[in-house]
Amino acid sequence: MAVYTALEDRDLHQLLARYRVGELVDFTGIKAGVENSNWFVTTTAGEYVLTIFEKHGCDEVPYFLNLTAHLAEQGVPCAHPIADAAGGYLQRLRDKPAALIERLPGRTLEHPGVEHCRQVGDALGQLHVAGFSFHETHANERGPCWWFRTSRELEPVVDPENRRILAEERAYIRQFRDLELPRGTVHADLFRDNILFEGDRLAGMIDFYYACDDCLLYDVAVTVNDWCGNADGRLDEARSRALLAAYHARRPFTAAEGQAWNMMLRCGALRFWLSRLLDLHFPRPAEVAHIKDPEEYRHILLVRREEQAVLWPVAEG
Repeated sequence: MAVYTALEDRDLHQLLARYRVGELVDFTGIKAGVENSNWFVTTTAGEYVLTIFEKHGCDEVPYFLNLTAHLAEQGVPCAHPIADAAGGYLQRLRDKPAALIERLPGRTLEHPGVEHCRQVGDALGQLHVAGFSFHETHANERGPCWWFRTSRELEPVVDPENRRILAEERAYIRQFRDLELPRGTVHADLFRDNILFEGDRLAGMIDFYYACDDCLLYDVAVTVNDWCGNADGRLDEARSRALLAAYHARRPFTAAEGQAWNMMLRCGALRFWLSRLLDLHFPRPAEVAHIKDPEEYRHILLVRREEQAVLWPVAEG
């Protein structure tokens, strides 16, 4: 959510004229994130988030908007896109696809506790179950094919030790190529900065622009890696148990998922290490730059290679 496309007052006035959301009061660029350009927009009728999609075309964006509308209407805590006067969600602004979205209350958490993680697991389980009735599909643009291609693209610019780690992870992942796990609609980026809490109550999940069809367990692993890690990178047992048990109550894990758990944790760590290395070595210009530290997820990956984490609801029968 760095700002790659600058906007002026007249851009906002022209956009808002297509809606019934009052007159523009103020707008502010959002610094967090790395993919799209986002602003908080305040009007005389309320507060919204404006997103300009920097990588997705007009043919792709309706998937994300229709998905979040479907999930919100199914009771999943997430932001509903705002329909314009003609009933559509998709707009064009500065020759790029754009959308106005409900702004949820609350703030992100830096240091979640056990109860926060329980609520995250419950919300993720709700999302996956509600996704079964969403019939549009979208391939994971940052799935295994991307991991393999990107790791090779990075080899000329990383040091020998990191090249060795990347090669080892490719070899490790190949061992699981025939594994069959439950699949469905996933968020694929449910980090702490993509969930808002109002006090101690989960207010909503945001930023569904990596959403796609993939293994449901992969989504759980990405979430656990961020929400349940300690300062040393190791998983906190109490937070992990709470998140996984709450998720399991919504969508029970299978025995095959229990066997694949360590592999998925490593895949989740690898994916975000790769994306941060890519942003570091091949940055895009932005009005507000926000590049996250690759070393954080390199360290998490190395810890996951040593740990033998347990998918507790499956392990405990």
